[in-house]
Amino acid sequence: MPVAKKKTTAKKKTTTKAVKRAPARRVVAREKVAETPKKRTMVGPLRAIGLFWRRYFDFVGRSTRAEFWFGYLFAFLVNWCFAYFIGGNISLIVSAILFIPVMALSVRRFRDAGISVWLYLIPVLIMYLIPVIRGSAWYAMMAFGYISSGMALYALFFIVDTIFNIVVACLPSKK
Repeated sequence: MPVAKKKTTAKKKTTTKAVKRAPARRVVAREKVAETPKKRTMVGPLRAIGLFWRRYFDFVGRSTRAEFWFGYLFAFLVNWCFAYFIGGNISLIVSAILFIPVMALSVRRFRDAGISVWLYLIPVLIMYLIPVIRGSAWYAMMAFGYISSGMALYALFFIVDTIFNIVVACLPSKK
């Protein structure tokens, strides 16, 4: 019997090329960027007056310049109209009613400008408590036209504090 030749199959040598792969990258969670505060919309006069009454006892938060000036103008005009046209005790009652919202509005404006609120509250309390503490003698001096050094200092303090409040009210917002 004939011997069959073994069929040798030549295996092709396949060379596997080493595929260069990029090194595995670490997926790092991106840090959240601090969100910028929402841009405040411009407050118109009617909205400012509505906010003035809605935030009557709100001493927390911030008030924009427009909200402050429109609210303050409203309070000033109402107070002036009652004092000029009606006068008397009704004018004092209206002033007392407007005192708290104006103070709250000013506190929020000071906070928005980045100024300590105490720089507003302490002078206001001093200015309104001195006449109460001194009592009728204070009003008697005013009635007879006496200008004492105490009254001159009080007037000077009032003027300086008013100018300071106007400057702070005009400052741009810090945030």
